[in-house]
Amino acid sequence: MEPLLTADPQRMSAPRTRPRQPRMPIEVRREQVLDAALRLILRDGYPAATMEAVAREAQLAKPRVYIAYPGRCPLLLALLEREQERAITHLAEAMPAFSDTADFDDTLVTAATSLLNAVTAQPGPWHLLIRPANDAPAEVQQHARARREFALQQLRALLEWGRHHRPELAALDLELLARTLLAAGEDAVQLILTRPEQFTAQRYGDFLRNLLGKWPSRTG
Repeated sequence: MEPLLTADPQRMSAPRTRPRQPRMPIEVRREQVLDAALRLILRDGYPAATMEAVAREAQLAKPRVYIAYPGRCPLLLALLEREQERAITHLAEAMPAFSDTADFDDTLVTAATSLLNAVTAQPGPWHLLIRPANDAPAEVQQHARARREFALQQLRALLEWGRHHRPELAALDLELLARTLLAAGEDAVQLILTRPEQFTAQRYGDFLRNLLGKWPSRTG
């Protein structure tokens, strides 16, 4: 009688399991999930950022992603709020303080170059906010409008202050000028994001300085 076959423990393969990640505070986990969603969107577009894909990108079990955010919409809203807050911080930091002794040309050039340098240093939020895709959810479009309105407010304030230093501004429609500057600024950000070797903050600063020099002030 032949002996019964027995399993060779050395030849048995252990079941494949996902490496368990250590427990971490929920806020840290949420940042990990948001970072994974951002990478997916920047690489493959908004449709790619499903809960399952985010879990794979973050190397997490899907239930852990759902613990961090209960669904795709709350996740995307949290991501947009985080990136918008970062972008608004960059805008606020880029805008120099207005004072009676400040020079309008210096203030405008400093604001523009500071913002573009911030884009160069941390392009992630700007990729997401400056050009919301056609396939972006409605919440993304809403955040983009809020970001543009904040930028317009900053430009309106700058031009309103500047009309006392550049009387020539009083003859212009400041609302249209603010919107024109915003459109030019958005184009500058796009070019710095997509062609950083050719278009730099320094190049834009030099161009703006030379342009303002062609428009002599009549103050004094």
